[in-house]
Amino acid sequence: MRRTPAHPFRVPHQLDVALALRRRPRYRRALVIALAALCGIAVMGVVQRAEQAAAAWGTSVPVLVATRDLAPGDRLDAGNTRVVPHPAPLLPEGVLSTLPDDRRVTVAILAGEVLRAERLAPAGLSAVAARLPRGTRAMAVPVEPGSVPDLVLGDRVDVLVALAPEASGGGPPGFALATDVLVVAVDDAAVTIAVPADTAPRLAVAFGTGAVTLALTGG
Repeated sequence: MRRTPAHPFRVPHQLDVALALRRRPRYRRALVIALAALCGIAVMGVVQRAEQAAAAWGTSVPVLVATRDLAPGDRLDAGNTRVVPHPAPLLPEGVLSTLPDDRRVTVAILAGEVLRAERLAPAGLSAVAARLPRGTRAMAVPVEPGSVPDLVLGDRVDVLVALAPEASGGGPPGFALATDVLVVAVDDAAVTIAVPADTAPRLAVAFGTGAVTLALTGG
């Protein structure tokens, strides 16, 4: 038997489907409804996942964060802070939600870090006072060029006292009055250090009886 050759201009399958849908409106409507249902299911899935994520993270609350790195003694202002939403369950206690008036940080703060009340000095303090650890006193040690290492804010030093022979009374010619002391300010004339409160009077006496110098520590 002789077979009839395939038609050289046979319509592709996709066009067959399109023509069938045009000729049968009921099929077209059913297809549209099915596609709409699939889209609806997909959207519902996205919304459900978003709701689950929101439930997992909890309600967002406004918090104050640093917009740049802050050094101890820096004053908070609108230029270095901003308020952003943050998931409530992830927040530590004492977070700030608004910019306080005339407050300085007592420790280094990194950009993006949430600001907490415990890291702020009382209102109205100077930069040097804000850097003082609790229970310490700021005392300036006069220095001359070349008499101490190049010191910067935040260094740790030992306070050494060298006694004159007549003041040593036959004892050691010098001693360490305080160790691992924080440097809270540096200028050309003096280095200001944070000494323990009970060491401050002894350092004042040492200024009158011997030469006081500072030795940089390695931490």
